[in-house]
Amino acid sequence: MRKENSMNIIRLSSSIKKERQELNNIFEEARPYFNQVEGRDPLPPLIDIQTIIPSIPKELTKCLSIYYLDQLIGYLWVWEESKTNIYILHLYIREKHRKLGLGKLAIQTLDKQYLDKGFLTSELLVSGSNYLGLKFWLSVGFNKLLYVEAPEENGPTSSVEIELQKDLKIHNLKYQKMKK
Repeated sequence: MRKENSMNIIRLSSSIKKERQELNNIFEEARPYFNQVEGRDPLPPLIDIQTIIPSIPKELTKCLSIYYLDQLIGYLWVWEESKTNIYILHLYIREKHRKLGLGKLAIQTLDKQYLDKGFLTSELLVSGSNYLGLKFWLSVGFNKLLYVEAPEENGPTSSVEIELQKDLKIHNLKYQKMKK
């Protein structure tokens, strides 16, 4: 795979009802891992987000299907938190498609789409016990620590959570240099 064509093999599109069964299969694969590292289920695909996170307006959230060529390999939830910031609520790539660089390409594609719309930053929350997730997010440019949150007694998660941010312009420039 050549670097300059690599993003073309990943496509992000709004998840649709026709994909529901396959997306639910991906969700079921993700459940044991997220329960182990976070003590809770991941966000399911194609739901009314307000049933789980009532404070987030559903018209500002998107469940996106991640395609590698023409194969559905994962999904992610994005919240347009402000006119300049997106918040990644969830990302999961099927296990058989990991360690191929496809997750990184999906995030590069997401970054470019939102940068083109005028968004400047991206943020997310990752569990401190999710070593693989933390390592991944750092590798795709989430290098600014916003805060660390201790687990709440009887709260939704059983681990420390870390909020990270990245500057979409800076990271996009680095990617453009790598393509040359």
